[in-house]
Amino acid sequence: MCFSPYSDLMQHYYGRMVRECVERRRKELAAVDSREKALAYVRLARERIRTAFGPLPERHVADAVVTGVIERDGVRMEKVLFECAPGFHMTGIVYRSVSLRTPAPGVLALLGHNDNGKAARNQQSCCVGLARKGAVVFTVDPIGQGERKQYSGDPLRSGCVWEHNMAGKQLSLCGEFFGAWRVADAKAALDCLAARPEVDKTKLAVTGASGGGTLSSYLFALDDRLTMAAPACYITTFRRNFENELPTDVEQIPPGLWAAGGDMADFLIARAPHPALILAVEDDFFDPRGAAETLEEARHIYALLGAEQEVELFVGEGGHSLGPQLRNATYEFFTRHWFGRAVGGEEPFEPLPDEELFVTPGGQVTELPGEVTLPEYLARRAAELARNRSPEKDGISAFLKEALQAEPAVAAPEYRVLRGRTGENGLSCLALRTEPEAEAFLQFRRSLGAFHLPPGRECTLYLPHVDAEEELDAGIPEEKECPGPLFALDVRGSGKSAPLTCDRGTDYFYMYGSDYFYDATGQLLNSSYLGGKVRDLFGAIALLRSAGYIELTLAGRGLGGLIAAYAAGIDSSGIRRIRLRNVPRSWGELMRKGEFLWPQSHRIPGMLQRFDLDDLYRLLAERCDFRLSDPWDGFFRSLS
Repeated sequence: MCFSPYSDLMQHYYGRMVRECVERRRKELAAVDSREKALAYVRLARERIRTAFGPLPERHVADAVVTGVIERDGVRMEKVLFECAPGFHMTGIVYRSVSLRTPAPGVLALLGHNDNGKAARNQQSCCVGLARKGAVVFTVDPIGQGERKQYSGDPLRSGCVWEHNMAGKQLSLCGEFFGAWRVADAKAALDCLAARPEVDKTKLAVTGASGGGTLSSYLFALDDRLTMAAPACYITTFRRNFENELPTDVEQIPPGLWAAGGDMADFLIARAPHPALILAVEDDFFDPRGAAETLEEARHIYALLGAEQEVELFVGEGGHSLGPQLRNATYEFFTRHWFGRAVGGEEPFEPLPDEELFVTPGGQVTELPGEVTLPEYLARRAAELARNRSPEKDGISAFLKEALQAEPAVAAPEYRVLRGRTGENGLSCLALRTEPEAEAFLQFRRSLGAFHLPPGRECTLYLPHVDAEEELDAGIPEEKECPGPLFALDVRGSGKSAPLTCDRGTDYFYMYGSDYFYDATGQLLNSSYLGGKVRDLFGAIALLRSAGYIELTLAGRGLGGLIAAYAAGIDSSGIRRIRLRNVPRSWGELMRKGEFLWPQSHRIPGMLQRFDLDDLYRLLAERCDFRLSDPWDGFFRSLS
């Protein structure tokens, strides 16, 4: 994709909402000026977090067994295997001193995004260090990591974050949040730890770095059994992540939390005045300036509760890692609160190789008899939803309107006349101001009119897969098949306004690209990025009608075809024909295959609870002349 002169549109669009959220939160916290108000804010923070996460999936601890024991350098390591949900097993290691005689504090040490899970070198060092300080430590493999890989035989697999993001977008279609799955898993691990006789259940703590820092923060807010937390390399502010153009992992996007007034400080405030230590490093992509801002917010509430010193910040040297400085700060913080004194620094330990820490015979839970993989669960879940739903025409339209926050435009949008492209393949281009700080780009061949929108009665409005100009140059079949002139529309975030934020590159579908980033931002802000694209289309339709085009053919390819279908599902008045090309036949079909590359930005959370794409297509076929041709599979390949 070429350089776009309008590549900052989405940053400005969401930037305005970000500033509004930050200012509302500043005023809200400033008004908390008494102990009673502080207690009320603690309750509010908890409620906001619980609402964002929704009901947690059910988990249980069944058939916990020790499959092996290692004793080394004064530390006993027990390999633990248990079923945390029907058909899902969890693997972990319990670390404790061999000389432990009395009930000791328990620590759940959660993993970051290390592909080898609990065998990560820094994780082993941290667990051994805490065990030597007098704790019983439990570390488990998260789903998609270590011995719990779910797509391990897939040639597309490119690490645990790929697995998480793949699972996340499919769970979202089913109305579930992957972050809630992670919390439910962590709760099951905490159940297992707390059930051990050598653990003092009144002294349970949690720590972890990166993804483990994320989950530590979540679990601390959502599980009252925990008395302390030390999240590392995660806590900053949502504002810093947005302004630094940082696309975070799928579980780090609690839906609507930012719009509701929440921020990362609330994960700590929700448990005030329990002790909490924020661990950061100087050169992290999780901005340590945001960690300092979070400390200030949290201390404001803690101070009103008479516990200002119970929330702390430690900033270590170096980059994103659970290095020795952060580990030693964790030991000092925990032991000071447990024993009334800080217990020494870290002693040397040579981590064990991955294979020595295997809990299962073959090193993967998927090889256990009767084990259910996440792709299998998702396929079953999609089939279950399909059996239980009864889509109604009005219900489909109402769901799309609400979920996408989109309604047909009443008036034609104001537009700018851009210079376009001259020459034999000349194009005219209109920049449609569909919302404040948002524009869509309507392009048409120069022969239709030099600059302004030419009037007419019949036309075709085409939405490309990614870039209108590229497809116009390559030739659009609908231009010859459909009546009237053809207008091609780049909605926000694509084609002429493709952002150059985040991890820059030419791959529109890159896992952590700007398309993903703005969709994630929209989820946090409860402002649908996909809905904005649909509103752009409604604006273009209103403009064409204002020029006399009352007989409209709506056409779309790939991603553009999905946008066209969603918009027409809301309102198809004045649309005589719909031509969709290269779209999926159904999301359920793709989920049965196990994985797909269609991006998170073009699926609607919870849609499969109400209907699927094929139900929407049938509705459109009842409304007008509808045709779907050459559908694509999950990897943008023809099924014809």
